[in-house]
Amino acid sequence: MPGVVKGSKQQHMVVVPHRPWLRYALLAGVLTAAALGFGFGYLDAADEFATTSADNQQMALELADARDELQGLRSQVVISDRTSIMDQRANEEVQETINSLRQRIMQLEQDVMFYRQVMTPELAEPGLIIAEFTVQPTDLPDTYRYRAVFRQAGAGDRELKGKVQIDVAGTRAGEKVLLPLQELVSGAETVNTVLNFRYFQNIEGELVVPADFLPTQVEIRAESMEPQQRKLEKLFNWTVAEG
Repeated sequence: MPGVVKGSKQQHMVVVPHRPWLRYALLAGVLTAAALGFGFGYLDAADEFATTSADNQQMALELADARDELQGLRSQVVISDRTSIMDQRANEEVQETINSLRQRIMQLEQDVMFYRQVMTPELAEPGLIIAEFTVQPTDLPDTYRYRAVFRQAGAGDRELKGKVQIDVAGTRAGEKVLLPLQELVSGAETVNTVLNFRYFQNIEGELVVPADFLPTQVEIRAESMEPQQRKLEKLFNWTVAEG
């Protein structure tokens, strides 16, 4: 061939027809395919968004229903608690009434027995008798109502005259102590130490127990001069009766 050097590598040439419209056709196809892909993707996303929105609305409704149910349950719990408290208070009031009635019955039985002994002195030991000592709580803290009862048996209608000393035994700082009742009475109150009666006599009032004192017993020493001489001593356990 002219213009070709001998011995050099020869390149094979291919003759292609000139078609400029084919490039534009391929570009248009690619753009069309991209547009179709975007359209299908948008429709699919829109459909998924609609489904998700519906699910969210359903979940919101279920959440609202659950909250309403929870509020209802809370209200039921509050009502139940209030009812339980009312029932408990009612039971406590009934129990307090029962205890009060029992205490009243016991007191009436003691009073009946006491008055029977007073009216039938021949059944009791003649002379001065230390009948009882009782302690009952008051509305004030550490304050109690006390009552000592003395009576006479077998002396007819003669008056008994004598004197009495009442002490409260207990512990203070771990040591045993004996406090006169006069040191425990409240205010300017005084303890009557004179006995002067025909059938019976009560010595009563209010006492205050110190915070550092723990009472355990009450010691009563009484002495009569008329109608006969007699000395008595009697111990009572410190027992606070229900009011």
